[in-house]
Amino acid sequence: MSQKLLFLVNPCAGKRKAAEELSDILQIFCAYDYLPTVLMTEYPGHATELCRQYAKEYDLVACAGGDGTLNETISGLLSCGADLPIAYLPCGTTNDLASTLGLSHDLTQAAKEAVTGRDRWLDIGSFNGRSFVYTASFGAFTKASYDTPQNVKNALGHLAYILEGIKGLGAIRPIHAKVRTEEGEFEGDYIFGSVSNTTSLAGIITIDEERVQLDDGKFELLLVDTPQNAIDTSKLILQATQARFGDMLKLYSAAHIEVETGENTDWTLDGEQEKGETRFVIDNLPRAVRLRVPVQA
Repeated sequence: MSQKLLFLVNPCAGKRKAAEELSDILQIFCAYDYLPTVLMTEYPGHATELCRQYAKEYDLVACAGGDGTLNETISGLLSCGADLPIAYLPCGTTNDLASTLGLSHDLTQAAKEAVTGRDRWLDIGSFNGRSFVYTASFGAFTKASYDTPQNVKNALGHLAYILEGIKGLGAIRPIHAKVRTEEGEFEGDYIFGSVSNTTSLAGIITIDEERVQLDDGKFELLLVDTPQNAIDTSKLILQATQARFGDMLKLYSAAHIEVETGENTDWTLDGEQEKGETRFVIDNLPRAVRLRVPVQA
């Protein structure tokens, strides 16, 4: 008996690959005895609304887009209480989580993996009550992820984030923050901070796969100190490019994180903007969703 598949497509993600390859993707779904229903997203948050409204009628939910589309899809599934696996066909600009999970960036191959793969449990984050899938961050470079125009992202890919970030380097001000976890308290002036569940941070910093377990109930907390001089800057660049954590680049593990800043601070959740407040509570929701991954992953 055929299974019903809800396929949510962000037609603007990446270089509009999903829309261009839609026919081939649907042929693969049908060949593996799935009956797909395709719904195109039209505005931010639309995937959440569609998933919340229709997901319970299906056996599998798949989404094609960037990390923001995956965030919206998972948020919709959690909010409606549907116990379904999610398949992700990555076609955004960075797709950090897809890289961590070993998902194919070839959409036809990703479609095949969606209907032949296995289900893997994944921890999800709660950020002041809002869900995020793999990263919440503040400080340098985070603004570029939601300020860079879509047409620039499509043309330049990940390089767009780097270029936009470099343009803003002169305006970077350190953020004074107090951070509390179950393992300890930290306070300092940071140019960047992130709470993540992935081995790749914006394609720049890679965390050892042995350290990151996607379903262990823990996040990786990264805090980057503000360089005071040229020597500090050189040291920071070296540590970041070689993923050497130490005095400038600090890495911790935590399930519950509280952050207080002296002024309203904007964050990004899976690449989407979260407007500034001064107090943030971040919790790990262990094994909250099932994500479809390749059998060998």
